[in-house]
Amino acid sequence: MSHSSSIEEAFTMADDESAQVLSRRERERLAHRREILEAAERVFARNGYHGATVEQIAQEAEFGVGTLYTFFKSKEELYKEVLAGIIEEAMALARERVFTQEDPVAAIEALIEFRLTILEKHKGFARVVFEAAQAEYADASLALPSRCMALIEEGQEAFTRIIERGVATGAFVNVAPADLTLCIQGILNAFIAQWVRHEPAETLAERVARLRGVILSLVLRRQS
Repeated sequence: MSHSSSIEEAFTMADDESAQVLSRRERERLAHRREILEAAERVFARNGYHGATVEQIAQEAEFGVGTLYTFFKSKEELYKEVLAGIIEEAMALARERVFTQEDPVAAIEALIEFRLTILEKHKGFARVVFEAAQAEYADASLALPSRCMALIEEGQEAFTRIIERGVATGAFVNVAPADLTLCIQGILNAFIAQWVRHEPAETLAERVARLRGVILSLVLRRQS
C-alpha cells in the first residue's frame, strides 16, 4: 500500500467515525427531546396548563432548566408539541387500523376503538386540552399548530371516502357521506368530552361496545 493511499484511508476512517458520532449525538438529542415531552405531558396532566411551570417540567424530566430551553423556548411551545405528538400518534394509528379497512362497518368499529384507546392513554392531558378550549377566555396562542390541522383534515377526508363506500353499497343510510362523517365524529366527540369531564365507571371495552352500538344503530341501513 502506498503512503498516499494510507493517508486517504486514514482520513476516510476519521470521516466515518465523525459521522457515527454525529449520528449518535442526534439520537441522544431526539431521546432527550422525547423524555422532556413525556415529562411535560405528566406535569400538565397533574397541574393543568396554568399551574405547570417550565421548572417543574425540567425537574420531572431530570434536566436543568437551561438544558430544557435548548429544546423548547417556552411552556406554550411544550404544550403545543405534546398535543401535536398525540395527534400525530393518533393519525399513524388511524392510517394503520382504520383507513386500511375494506369493510366500512369494520372501519367505523376500528375508529371507535382507536379513538377511545388514545383517550385512555392520554386522558390526563386530554382533560387539560378540553379545559383550555372551553375556558371563558381561551388562549388563542394554544390553538392547534397548522400541521395538526392538516392531519385532522387528512383524516376527515380519508374517513369520508370510507363512508362513501358504505353509502354506495347500501350498507349505510342514504345521507351525504360528508354529513354522515360529521355526525359520527360529533357523537364520538360528545361521548369523549363527557368521559373526560367525568371519569367513567365502565371499562374501556364496555365504552367501545356502547359507542359501537349507538353509532351503528344510526348509520346502518335498515333492511326491509
